Order: sequence, then structure tokens, then C-alpha cells
Amino acid sequence: MPAPDTFWSYAAGIATYLAVLAVPGGLIGRAAGLRGWTLAGLAPLLSYAVTGLAGPWLAKAGLPYNVLTTAVCTVLVAALAYGARRLLIARGWLTEGAEEPQNRWTRREHWAVAACVVVATGLSIAVVLSARGGTTAVFQRWDTVFHANGIRYIAETGDGSLTGMGTINWYPDGSFYPNGYHLVGALVYQISGTSVPVTLNAITMPVAGLFALSMVAMIRQLGGRAVYAGCTALVAAAATTGAYESVSSGLLPYALAIVLTPLAVVALQRFLLRPGVDTGLILAFTADGLLTAHSSALFGAVLFALPLALQRWYRSLRRLPLDGVPDGRSAGRVIGGDLLRMVPVMVASVLLAAPEIFGAIGFTAGSYPYYGWNSDLSVPVSLKLLATFQQVLNRPQIWLTVLLLIGVLTFRRLGRMRWVSLSALGLSAFFVLVASFGYLPWVVSLSRPWWNDRYRLMALAAIPLCLLAGHGMAELQRWIARRVRNGAWARSRPQVLARLGMGTAVVVVAATAVLTGGFYRSANATAVSYLYYNGPEGEVTPPVSADEIAAIMHLGTMGIPPREKVLNDRLDGTAWMYALSGVHPVAGHYDGGGRVAPDALYLAVHFRDYDTDPQVRAAIRRLDVHHVLIGSGTIRKDTPIAPGLLGLDGRDFLRLEYRNPGASIYTIVK
Repeated sequence: MPAPDTFWSYAAGIATYLAVLAVPGGLIGRAAGLRGWTLAGLAPLLSYAVTGLAGPWLAKAGLPYNVLTTAVCTVLVAALAYGARRLLIARGWLTEGAEEPQNRWTRREHWAVAACVVVATGLSIAVVLSARGGTTAVFQRWDTVFHANGIRYIAETGDGSLTGMGTINWYPDGSFYPNGYHLVGALVYQISGTSVPVTLNAITMPVAGLFALSMVAMIRQLGGRAVYAGCTALVAAAATTGAYESVSSGLLPYALAIVLTPLAVVALQRFLLRPGVDTGLILAFTADGLLTAHSSALFGAVLFALPLALQRWYRSLRRLPLDGVPDGRSAGRVIGGDLLRMVPVMVASVLLAAPEIFGAIGFTAGSYPYYGWNSDLSVPVSLKLLATFQQVLNRPQIWLTVLLLIGVLTFRRLGRMRWVSLSALGLSAFFVLVASFGYLPWVVSLSRPWWNDRYRLMALAAIPLCLLAGHGMAELQRWIARRVRNGAWARSRPQVLARLGMGTAVVVVAATAVLTGGFYRSANATAVSYLYYNGPEGEVTPPVSADEIAAIMHLGTMGIPPREKVLNDRLDGTAWMYALSGVHPVAGHYDGGGRVAPDALYLAVHFRDYDTDPQVRAAIRRLDVHHVLIGSGTIRKDTPIAPGLLGLDGRDFLRLEYRNPGASIYTIVK
């Protein structure tokens, strides 16, 4: 039985998740020489990398994936990183320091930025808690049931393969899916002892806090001001199109991938400044961590980070100073050297992630259907959505638009981070292309890693847009501080000048908080509430009803063995059966049935003809079905329950075992 959804179960889930993010990646990062904000920022991604790689490789070795084997893999990787680094230092082949940021933050600035990250994390948790609203923690959107079933499957079976968790629906062979998100979720589920819904909520709650932490780590690595880092952390927690929109659509692994994407720049910059085994290992693990989190994340990270390399190479062509490059080195040697040194990193990444890469190639070439969304918004509407940080909500985030405008107008003050403007331009243009011309075949092909989905590309474009808005907020603070500093009142008070920067930063943050209504907490909660209610604004009827949940929980007390399957509808809330009770359903996902077992599809249409149709009885025997669970309503509001599951009352081959207003359980007696 799942643990009750209490305050303490949520606290245990969140604390466990944060520990799973911090400990494995922290050990590996520390062993590889990471410190400070770089270590704090990269630790979650490195944790996803080591778990995401361990699961498939352990499965190939015939070993179970669990807390113990994950810990062993973590220690082995950390020991390898530490040993190689110490050996190279002892031989004089590695000189530390060149990859570290050259500007210094004061202790007060470090603490102020940390406070902004804590506030951002608190806002993120408050948004999800506020969005949850009703009496159940069960997510209602399309793919969430697949993620829920996958987490329980890995935790209960120890099968960390890339196809195993798909067997809940696509039996007997499963279906490929990068499972880094689920492997981490399985550890949280095992360690915390919470239910699967609470585990999913615990993983979701700090998502914008991770976004803020990633942004801070990136700005720190690139030499940005502390005020810029703190302001961007708060903007990341306020922008609906950053982390929250993907969550609201149920794209949980994609939301994770988006908030971790800025860390690709951190790893890339460190490697470019000081190529070495340690920085190369971190870059390889960063790439693989993004790949295991979501198949499109690595593509998105390349698009986001490429302007950083382009800016570096442009400066070399102009013979401008470059960090980590001796004066006088030709542009050809700089560009060629960067590309050549990337080759072994790419080879290492491919070798480490070989199961994911070959699995993705096979999946793409397979029979799984791919449908484009064919968006055809007008270009002005697409640009408006970008500039106002809105897509699922009707209300624009106008104050973020103001900050974005300031950031764009003052982009030259970004200094070595001017490449962010180019990234914003490129990713915004990509979004407009898909949002306005998504019906064109070549656009569908170009955007296939993102399923031709404008919502996913909006989230990707939001990364540099948030950076520009954060820059605008920081420049506003700089302008206010300069005006105050130049005033006669401040010049006559040295003690005021000493604390001017911190004071004006507090004023700007406080004013932004007031103007945005607590950094748009209420608006973001409305967006995330769609995750729980699965509908347009104002929809409050969840597809997975409380009655269905009660019936599923009763099913879990009936002693049904693991080999048996329970017949259910493919589109009602009973698809959550395995995640909530551990009982295997015939239909374990809200899919269209394209790759589903023929027996399951036949039963959905003809089960009520059990007495007269021998094919129905044969399918029941093959699937080992002895019980039927019928829910009420479907996730697709205009689609009724499957015809073969209607009108079962009074059939002589069934005995009613349980009923409530929204669900019924039958036993097959003939």
C-alpha cells in the first residue's frame, strides 16, 4: 500500500530527491576538481548522468538497478576521476586554476545569491503545492501515467534497461525510452518509502529552483556579476515559459532537461579554458546526463551553447584576448585546437551512452508513429508569446517583458556573455518557425527531436530570454545605484556608499516582487494546475477520479499475482493501476494503440461478447486476465469508454466484486 499523502511524506520525498541529486553528482564533481557554485550547479546533472548510464549498463550485465548498485557505480566513477586527476597533477601534466572564474564575489555576495536560489526553490515548491489544490496528488496529463508506471517498475523489478518499463503497456518487448528521469525517481521511491504520486510531486516541486541554480552556476562560471546571478535566479522562478509550462503539459523529463540545459555551457567553458582529462570527463558526463534525461536535451544544449563557441572563435579572428589562450596564437590554431580536442570527449560520450544512442537510432527507424502538431500561428502572435512569456495562460507577464526590453537594449554590458543575445535570437527564430510554419514538411523534419511542438521550443527559447530579463533587472539596479551614488546626500555619507550595491539590489528585488505579485506565483500555480486537471483554463474535472483511485487501491488488496493482468479501458484513469497498486493492467498508457498487443485491442472492442466469441476467450487466456476494472470518463473528453467494456452489468460470465459511484471491479467466473 502506498504511504498516505501527508506533510511528512512530501517532506521525506523532497528531502530524498535533493539528497539523490546532491550526493552522487557531488562526489563525482568533487573528485574531478569542481568547487563552489560550479560543483553545486553540476552535481544534479552529474547525478542524473551516473544513474542514467548505470541503469542500462547494469541491465546488460544482468545486474539489478537499486540503491546499492548505483552507489557502487558512483564510487567507481568518482575513484576513476580522482585517481586520474591526482596522477596527472603529480606528473605535472595538469595545472589547476585556469578554468576557474577570474572575478571574485565577496562573501556577502555569495550569501545573497544563495538566498535568491533558496527563494526561487521556495517559490517553485509553493507553486506546485498551490497548483495541486484538490484531494489527490495524481497527475492527470497524458504522459504522466507512463512516467509513474516506469518509476514503480524500475523500483520493483530492478530492471534499468531502456525498454523494460515500457512492458507495462507494450508487452512483451517494451519500447525504447531514455529513462534517466525514472531511474532517479526509482531511487527516491525506494529510499523515501512514499507513494508514486508523492514521489512524482517531490521531483516536480523544486524544478524552478534547479533552473535558478543552473543559471547561477553558468553566470558565475562566465564571470557575471553577483547581482546578475541573483536577479536571473528569481526571473527563472517567475517565468511561466521556463520550467512551469512543460510541467503543466505533463512533459516531466523535458522540464527537467530544460532546467539543466544551462549547465552545458558551464562544462563547455571549463573545458575550453583548460582542456584536460578532468574537464573532459565532466563535459562528457554533462552531455550524457542531458541525453539520458531527455532525447532532445543534447540537441537543445548544442543550439543554446553554440553561440559561446562562435563568440570565442570570432574574438580569435579579431585577435582579441581569449581566456586560456596565450597571446599571439592564430585563429586557425584556436579554432582547430578546440575542434580537435573535442573529438576524444565526443568519443567518450558516445561510448558511455552507447545503449541510449543505438536505442534512439533503432527507435527512430522503427514503426512508432510520429505526428507533427502543424502549428500555424501568425508571426506577430508568435513574437508576442515570446516577448510576454506566455503560452498556456491568457495573461502576459508584462513586467518580465519590461525587464527583457531593458536587457536587450543594454546587451553590450553583458561583456563576454554577449553570446546570450545571439542564442536568444536563434532559439526565438526557431520557435517562430515551428509556431507559425509547423505545417511545412521540412519544418516538421527539422524540429523532430522536439516532436514539432511549439511548447517545447518555447521552453528552450525561454532560457536565453530569462538570462536577458535577469540582465535587465541587474542593469536597473546598476542604474539606480549610480544615480544614488552621484547624489550629494550619498556622497556625504561614506557608510551609505559602502552598502549601496546591496541596498539597491534589495530595493529592486522587493519592487519586482510587489509588481509581479510574488514573482507571478499565482499565475504559475494556475499553469501548473493543468497538470492535475488536464484541461483548458477553468477545467476542474480530473480524468483520474477519486472513485477510480479508490477502486484501484481496493484492487491492490485482492491478492492478484504479478503474472495476471486486469482488463481496463485505454483512456480512462485506470491506466494508473500499476503505479498506484502494483497490479498489472492490460492498458498501461493513454496511447492510440498503434503498437499495442493485438489481444488488448481486440478485447477493447469485443470483450462483452465473451460468451459467444471464442477469440475473446482465447485472448483472455493468453493475457491471463481474471478481473476487469471499469472507470468513468476518459482523458479525451469526446471519446467514450471502449465498446467492448460497456454494459457489463448482468453478464453471466462476470461477478461484481466492488463498486463505487465512479468505478466497478468484476471477476471473470467462466
